[in-house]
Amino acid sequence: MKRTIRQLMLPATLVVLALLLPAQAATASVLAVQQDCADSDVFEQKHSRADLENALDEVQADLTEYGTCKQMIAAALAKLKANASNNSDDDGPSGASADLDGDGIVTPEEKATAAKRAKAKQKQRNQEIAAVSDELVQDDAATAAGGGGGGGGTSLPLILAIVALVCAGIGGLWYAAKRNPAVANALRRVSPRNS
Repeated sequence: MKRTIRQLMLPATLVVLALLLPAQAATASVLAVQQDCADSDVFEQKHSRADLENALDEVQADLTEYGTCKQMIAAALAKLKANASNNSDDDGPSGASADLDGDGIVTPEEKATAAKRAKAKQKQRNQEIAAVSDELVQDDAATAAGGGGGGGGTSLPLILAIVALVCAGIGGLWYAAKRNPAVANALRRVSPRNS
């Protein structure tokens, strides 16, 4: 029996550690986004679109209930989308797009008109971002009022950490029993075989 426990402890511990490491690496970018939006009402770091999308799917319950993290992430994604479409459009007030009559010369009037159009387009994009943010606020309010959804899940890294602690505790008891006869006797008294 003694060799069986020893033989099982090492592989079980290695399996738990092997499962913990990739889970932590995969959630590192999501946690960075969540920590950044939990610190203040603006993002202080630059995050990729993929990180923002993953973080939006995994916003923690307390950040949803008490913070604006979900709205901040959605607004940042909308801004990235607007910037991407802005970069693909040639409607900006500079260069050939400001030449409204196509004569090759950009007059101050053409430049002013192009600037007004760009400003109107930016205002429309900002309204779209605000609408998305308002929708998310209303969804969160409806979820909170209805009591649905809310944060009962436990993360895989937490579960694996608990399993690792249990395995370490069993290993520690086994080691203590090998070194100290009083501990071994105490464990024999509470053993399920004696019941």
